[in-house]
Amino acid sequence: MICKQLQIVHHAIMTSALIQNKLAELWSLFDFIFSRNLGVLHIFEAEFTVPISVGGYANASPLHASTIYKCAVVLRDLTMPYLMRRMKTDVNTQLSNKSNQAVR
Repeated sequence: MICKQLQIVHHAIMTSALIQNKLAELWSLFDFIFSRNLGVLHIFEAEFTVPISVGGYANASPLHASTIYKCAVVLRDLTMPYLMRRMKTDVNTQLSNKSNQAVR
């Protein structure tokens, strides 16, 4: 990744959806911001991506469901100190009232 070769003091990213479809995208964003905070990709995938994807199947066992929960909690705890997130309720007073208009 060329952007990781830039010699800059502070890194920041803005995204509307931190996790699009793959946890590898989350890893990639964090690796740019805080290199190696989530480890190397192949270990991250073994420790988080695989267990979480297996636990998300409809026929997942209770053990898989428990594992996915534990992985998600660990991942949340690792990433939350570095995230700033605005919730809709935080900015709702600043938004204009929604109006719908049918156009034919």
